[in-house]
Amino acid sequence: MSATCERERQSQNSVSRRGVRRALHAYLPILLVGACIQSPVPPLGGTVSERLGRLESQYADTRDLYFQIYITDAQGVERTSRGVSLDNMRRAHRALRERLTEGLEALDGSALGGEDQRAVAAMLQHLRESASVETPSAEGTTLTPTRCGEVPARLANGDSALEQLTAHMYACYGAAARRVVTPTDTADRLTVLGRIGSEPSSAARRALFLSLQPLWQSVTGDGSASSPYRTLLPLSAAQWKTTGSPVTAAARSLGLDPARTDSTLVRILRAWRDHTPATPLEPWDWYYENGAASRTLSPRINLAALREINDRFYRDQGADPTTLGIRYDLEPRDGKTPVAFTQFGKAARKQRGDYGESEAWIFATYRVGGFDNLVELLHETGHAIHVSAVATRPAFADWPDSDPFTEALGDLLALEAYEPEWQARYLGAAAPLPASLRAKYASIAMDVAWALLELRLHDDPVRDPNAEWAAITSEYLHILPHPEWGWWAMRGQLVESPGYMMNYAIGAMVTAELRARVRQERGPFYRPDKKMYDWLSDHLYRFGRSRPTRDVLRDFVGHPLTADALVADMRRLSSP
Repeated sequence: MSATCERERQSQNSVSRRGVRRALHAYLPILLVGACIQSPVPPLGGTVSERLGRLESQYADTRDLYFQIYITDAQGVERTSRGVSLDNMRRAHRALRERLTEGLEALDGSALGGEDQRAVAAMLQHLRESASVETPSAEGTTLTPTRCGEVPARLANGDSALEQLTAHMYACYGAAARRVVTPTDTADRLTVLGRIGSEPSSAARRALFLSLQPLWQSVTGDGSASSPYRTLLPLSAAQWKTTGSPVTAAARSLGLDPARTDSTLVRILRAWRDHTPATPLEPWDWYYENGAASRTLSPRINLAALREINDRFYRDQGADPTTLGIRYDLEPRDGKTPVAFTQFGKAARKQRGDYGESEAWIFATYRVGGFDNLVELLHETGHAIHVSAVATRPAFADWPDSDPFTEALGDLLALEAYEPEWQARYLGAAAPLPASLRAKYASIAMDVAWALLELRLHDDPVRDPNAEWAAITSEYLHILPHPEWGWWAMRGQLVESPGYMMNYAIGAMVTAELRARVRQERGPFYRPDKKMYDWLSDHLYRFGRSRPTRDVLRDFVGHPLTADALVADMRRLSSP
């Protein structure tokens, strides 16, 4: 045993008495403690409520360390700006998590009230889930996976087959998404999709579309029953039956009947089918036909303008990203995840009666500007202002208990970009309303189609995904069927998080309900309203997990969630 560890062991109890927070703020002492401690801290004294209070404070510190590890890893670096290594932080997190878990499990739950019991359960659940951050990920490293489009025998069997095969497929998908070889250059998935929507030549669009084949083939392989996705699908479906379907959980979190999910998705897709031209289109031409608004507006949005427009809009709504401590990582780099996402940097804590500063991080990759990238950035900033407003006790200071609600809040302000009045104010020009609505609802209709695909495939894993996708898109989206291609496999969530596309689909219903209510109460978002953020924070954002989402939503809109508001707004697609 080193002398350093021995000194830290002798000082362990004094560190515990001072509280983990001060040690974490100093970083090095707690990291040394985390690397050396072998036994739990002695039980804390006082009443059960007092012990819970101290443990919850330590939980907040541990959670901050979790976010620090997550963000540092996502940045692709090995040390924080303060010089602390990921390895040391991971060891510290493990020690803190294990000691905190023991302390929480030792509490006499019968002596706690209902809210405190829920708080203990929430903390224990989060601590179990946060153990994943203690293992180095592939983020930030240049990964060159092999045998993509195949199922290596070592991955197809055993208790960890689902996890290992998912990791293999997502690594292959990520590598292909970052490097798409087109007829003229090498780009990435989002850039190529943007070009398809702006390329005037149908033949050139087809060539661009087919340049994405290696991307979807990294998931679908040759499409046979032994291909990667069709090997993964029964494993994923079995897990849904064993641990619970994320689709069912998403529906119940909002008070929806899970048995009606399929019919609800079909109702939304029928609205798109019935209010758009019935002429069948090739997939590449479908993207172009629905990209007119982007073609009109994108020339006004260069790369530098993405942040400027994004920040100006949110400032006008009283949610200045700089003031809120929102951080952006938008530069391309090797090994960076191809999926845009937002994460806490740290949650706000209550000090002397008021909640202090928070931090949120946004990760995305933009090589060019353009309207589509702007909408995505507005969506991620919508997530960031949401988590920045969470103001509740540490046990509940997390994302809400409903991922569809989370996605809906990300779109709540962002979807205003499709209104011509917003475009005129922030871009200096506007696309025609029909083109703007086609752009808005084309992406929603596609998300709903993906959600329906996953739902039906998990219900019957023997189905051929290519054939099912061809049937759904030809029936509802007016896209000519191509069952010989697995072009449905262009979203990373289909591999990384099966069932997550349902969050976008149901989230679109929630967004429509919320936006209708906000317009009724405060008017449209394109008008500057410096008090908007405070009002939204008070009514929607601040709760974290302290209140069930279905209660928050019901209190805000005044009735159970339905697709009525979404379908009603989609009727504007065919309005004169």
